[in-house]
Amino acid sequence: MSILLRGAVGLALALASLVPVTGFAAGGDATLRAKLLAAYAGVKSYKITVLGSVKSSGVFVAPNRYKMTTQFEGKTVKTIFIGGTYWIYANGRWEKQASGNSLDYDVSGLLRAIKASPSSALVKLPDIVRNGKRLGTFSYTFKSSDTREICNYDPATYLVVRCKAEELTILYSNYNDPTNTVPNPE
Repeated sequence: MSILLRGAVGLALALASLVPVTGFAAGGDATLRAKLLAAYAGVKSYKITVLGSVKSSGVFVAPNRYKMTTQFEGKTVKTIFIGGTYWIYANGRWEKQASGNSLDYDVSGLLRAIKASPSSALVKLPDIVRNGKRLGTFSYTFKSSDTREICNYDPATYLVVRCKAEELTILYSNYNDPTNTVPNPE
C-alpha cells in the first residue's frame, strides 16, 4: 500500500487533524455529562459515517473495535482497529500494521474524555431542529488538540446522531444493532 494511501487512511481515521478552534467556553455541564454517560453505559455498538474530504463508513463495537471502509482517490481501503492495533486489507488479505489509532475523536473517545475529566469543556447549547426533529446540542473541546466538536443528540435517549468539527461531519446510527460486528483478522 502506498505511503499516500496510508496517509489518507490515517487522516480519515484520526479525525484529529481538524483546524484548532480558539475562544471556546470553559467549564462543563454536569447534568448533560451525567445523562450522556448513563445513556452510553448500555451502548455496545453503532454505525459511524465520516463525511469530509475523505469518506469513511463502518462499525464500532465496544470496548475498542472499529471496522472502517474508506474511499480515497477512487480506491476502497478497508481497516480494522482493535485497541491500539490495526489491520489494512491489501493484496487479498489482512495485513497487520506497526501502530494503530484509537479514534479518540469519535463519540466513544469523547465519552472517555468527559468521564476522565468531570470539569471538561462540555457545553450545552440550544436545541435545534434538523429534518423536522428536535435535537439537543452540545459542544466539546478536546484538550489535547483544542479541537471543538458540535454534537447533536436525541433528547429522549441522549444518544448522539451527529458531530461536526470544521469540514468534518460524523454521523451515528444503528445503536446496538446485532449486525454490528468487527471480526478479528488474526
